[in-house]
Amino acid sequence: MVSRRQALKFIGSIPVMIYLPQIMSYASAGEPKPFPPETEATIYRATGPDPGEITRRMVDSLGGIGKFIDKDNIVILKVNSQWWNQGMTNTDVIAEFVRIILEIPGFAGEIVLADNNQSETPGGRGWTTDKRNGRFNYNELVGYFNDKGHPNVTKYHWHPAGPNPNPLQFGGSGNSVVGHPSEGDGYVWQEDLYYECPHGNRCLLAYPIFTSAFSGVTIDLKNGAFRDGQYTGQPVKFINFAAMNHHGPYAGVTAAVKNYMGVVDMSCGYPGPTPDGTFNTHHIGASATFRWMAHHRRTIRMVPFVREFYERHPVFRFRYTAGVLGKYMREIRRADLNIITAIRIGWGDRLDPAMAYQADTVLASTDPVALDYWATANIMLPATIEVGAPDYYRKLNNPDIADGPLHTFLQECRRELGGTMDPARIEIVES
Repeated sequence: MVSRRQALKFIGSIPVMIYLPQIMSYASAGEPKPFPPETEATIYRATGPDPGEITRRMVDSLGGIGKFIDKDNIVILKVNSQWWNQGMTNTDVIAEFVRIILEIPGFAGEIVLADNNQSETPGGRGWTTDKRNGRFNYNELVGYFNDKGHPNVTKYHWHPAGPNPNPLQFGGSGNSVVGHPSEGDGYVWQEDLYYECPHGNRCLLAYPIFTSAFSGVTIDLKNGAFRDGQYTGQPVKFINFAAMNHHGPYAGVTAAVKNYMGVVDMSCGYPGPTPDGTFNTHHIGASATFRWMAHHRRTIRMVPFVREFYERHPVFRFRYTAGVLGKYMREIRRADLNIITAIRIGWGDRLDPAMAYQADTVLASTDPVALDYWATANIMLPATIEVGAPDYYRKLNNPDIADGPLHTFLQECRRELGGTMDPARIEIVES
């Protein structure tokens, strides 16, 4: 229990602890790497009241499922299982996409729904929720296809590998750190494969190795399918299936880019104790001020006006998380296709149905930066305005505010991955 005297002493130290480290952090910042040239992007959009029907129309407009997936492929569908309600990926859209794959003539591959929700119970949350986004939770979705005679539709819960005694989000830990598929399932922490932000913080690009419950094939997300002591060359396709929701003052909106947070290992680096001197993806930008405030977070909760500093850009610098994710896509695995299931979107919250909007839209692109930019500018922001949301949400959900968290987040991803945020370079294909 914190005494009144301790609280007052803490409050008196706030100005120095907040502003001095910020000044020092600005002084020590290196030059950011230059942006690559902007590229052209195509976004495929379908709208309508039936999620399955619009999913099929969208896939047809892409040129058919065969443009991305062949009959012998291992197909990883990366869902968002961290949340429920509008926070999770819409399962009616996923179900139709799975049907379309299974309809490929002679399909002899397999489909794996996978995610790391970073929690202590990896099989909970979106996997088991009764607050579904669509007809199913993810376990029910897999079971539905199994009951229809498709044992090649399975799931995998990626799980953080390292110790995580003092987590700042969730607390998953205790899986294995591995170096090769021959060592079994777990996460690879390769120390020469990292992102470093301009302030010198370093994040390892940890990636999963996991074994299919259907085929027994081990899937190395970076290097491919592995069996009987060797990589087999069997194609592995990766589909990034995202929801779209408001995500607070430090991120703005969650969509395709941030969905990769369910691929990385959040026990790898600060606030986890190992590897020494590294930061996890969520905290790659954490300043000395942030780390001090995190250490004193129980006291900070007693001082409401201080909380806002905790997530400010000069303190948290969350935009560099997108730098990690951009480099991750470039170096580890870029999705073959990014899909936003914008059936219901959370203009104000991931979980509260009263802060959701029925957009009845599905979008897809190979450029996640362009996809997130266009979807937030043309679906999320108009919905936020239409419902009469306060300016707070209108600003945070606007990707064109240059110093806003959403714009800077997408820019840092583009700096590493490429892509575009220029509307003139984005072609929209309606179906």
